Amino acid sequence: MSFFDRKKKDSDDNYSNQNNSSYQNPQLDQSNFDPNQNQFNNDPNMGTQFAPNNQNFNNNANNGTNYYFDQQQPVQTQSGNDDWQFTEQRLQDTLNQSADLKSQLRSQLLSDRSYCNHILRTVGSDQVDERKQATERINEVNKSLKEWFNTDEMANEIYMDPNNDYFFFVDDLMANPDKDTSAMWQQLTTTMSDRGLLINAISVTYNDQIDSTWMNYQDAGFVDGNAYLLNMYNELQGRNLNVPITPAEIPFDADYRVQHVSDKVDKILDSSDKLVMEVSRNSNHQLQIIRHYKDDQVLSRDIFDVNGVISATQFYDHRDPDKVVRENFYRQDGTLVLIKSYTGDEPYIQLFSEGNVLISTFDNDEDLIVWWLKNQALRQNNATVFVSINSEYYKKLLGLRSSGIEIIPIVMKQSENAERISDLIEGTDKVTAVMAGSDQVNTYLNKNAKAKLDITTLKELETPIYKE
Repeated sequence: MSFFDRKKKDSDDNYSNQNNSSYQNPQLDQSNFDPNQNQFNNDPNMGTQFAPNNQNFNNNANNGTNYYFDQQQPVQTQSGNDDWQFTEQRLQDTLNQSADLKSQLRSQLLSDRSYCNHILRTVGSDQVDERKQATERINEVNKSLKEWFNTDEMANEIYMDPNNDYFFFVDDLMANPDKDTSAMWQQLTTTMSDRGLLINAISVTYNDQIDSTWMNYQDAGFVDGNAYLLNMYNELQGRNLNVPITPAEIPFDADYRVQHVSDKVDKILDSSDKLVMEVSRNSNHQLQIIRHYKDDQVLSRDIFDVNGVISATQFYDHRDPDKVVRENFYRQDGTLVLIKSYTGDEPYIQLFSEGNVLISTFDNDEDLIVWWLKNQALRQNNATVFVSINSEYYKKLLGLRSSGIEIIPIVMKQSENAERISDLIEGTDKVTAVMAGSDQVNTYLNKNAKAKLDITTLKELETPIYKE
């Protein structure tokens, strides 16, 4: 029985059930009416103006008009006929409630589908049961969407798990970012902040000035003041550890002499006036680079970090002084952590423990980066990593999804990197969530994607209003 039928039945029962205490049959008051006289038995003392004239009363009775009641009372309609306005209002209230419930259902269905897509992006490929359950749940949601809204072609917002750690992956942190890059940083930071989330950063390029650059980003408002930066080389070399640091000193023999070239550059000559070293310092007169020479040809170059500690050494081909054949990277305590070789005689990258034991070898930078993210940087995190689709390492990072790390590309313009955009739209990379740089990008992806995507549009930057 429907809601309306049930209400109607209750209403009918109130009128038809004589056992119902709220129902009373209309009865004539026999004490005031004398059927023999066809008149009211009135009190003898009552004035005649209250008693109907017999002739008029009889005439009115003959033509069906009750003179007394017709003259003294408003017209009465049949019982229940005036209830339609109340019923109409109840119907309108029910329709309004139905619309609200339908809107709530749509939001809940899309949220559930977003969460299931989040599961598919984060669980490992070997977690078959979890992936199967999420897929079946998505199918159920789509069925309900079609049933209630006639379509399931609705783009979800990206599900943001408050228990996750969020990172923006960049190849390097540019000291002077261009307008588009700084806008992307600010849009991403604001978008996450509006959701009560903090986004940190990951960079993977060797950069001695990266810490000061990060502080400049915070001061400029590109990133949140509480956000932190993970740089692969800083982490591998232990620069962020609170360990005693002893600045390096120039290796100096007794017969060496110094030739000042400028305020920041000195040449070190031996007893035969042959060039042994060229020393460069920064504006704080701290060691920055030492070039080692033999027979006026550069052999190697030592690079020092902001703490004045040796960070890396580059070795040059003795046949080609412009070609680096090997790079050594050191920890703050001076131990070797990484070797990069640019010849075919040894592995491209070798990674060592603090005890100088070989941990692993890698064929390229991409493999090292993925290893570091999976085994060190994000090992203990439920992590979501945003990465520009233009990143050199974008394709490689997608492989981290099998380890439970969520990777979400950022597309600022639909015209950029046509091949990767095509793979995204065609579903080649099995990407299910995208950050769009604008509503136009969102519409383009939503319209053209072959597979269903969760899409969140980055918050637009407020344009300052200048007053004359």
